[in-house]
Amino acid sequence: MKQLILLPFIIFALLLGGCVMNAVVTGQIQKKSAEQGAVFEELKDNAPDAGFSVLTIRAMMKTVKEGFYPLGSRNSLHGKPEYPFVFNIGGQGVVWMARGATDIQPRQTNSHRNPEGGEGVKYTLEKKIGIKPGIYRVYIGLSKEKLQKEINIILTGDNAGILEFKPVYRRDRGRGPRFHKGLSDFEVFLDGKKI
Repeated sequence: MKQLILLPFIIFALLLGGCVMNAVVTGQIQKKSAEQGAVFEELKDNAPDAGFSVLTIRAMMKTVKEGFYPLGSRNSLHGKPEYPFVFNIGGQGVVWMARGATDIQPRQTNSHRNPEGGEGVKYTLEKKIGIKPGIYRVYIGLSKEKLQKEINIILTGDNAGILEFKPVYRRDRGRGPRFHKGLSDFEVFLDGKKI
């Protein structure tokens, strides 16, 4: 009987702890986006200044469509036209908006479950920056996904290359990763080599 009485208090404590942790992660991501620096310059159509290389940054993920979950929050960014990606490269923070597009993929590919199978919204970000060769700490954060990741990269030569962030989705009870379960991590590749 005592266990039944304590159960609501335990659930409340777990929910409160989860909310506090979510607020901490969101605060950390916002702080990283606000850091000022002069490490890189976003390139539109122009070539980088002398001594700088071009680094292409690509990131993508798929979410459910807006309204997929009946009790979902109205503040959810899932299914919206754009999704904010926070980057911090060498201490310089920026928020880039990834464009979303409806994405329908088969649930099976080559007799394997496709993690992005089904209908949803695919967000794709591609930016080119001018940056000097060197060693950099790169941070990516998605506040609504409560996801943060930091990696170190080494850029050499005249052409810095391509830095890609590929999604890793949460698992669906023995069925493998599925995009509708949410994002759990990114796999990071520099010029096709996993970091």
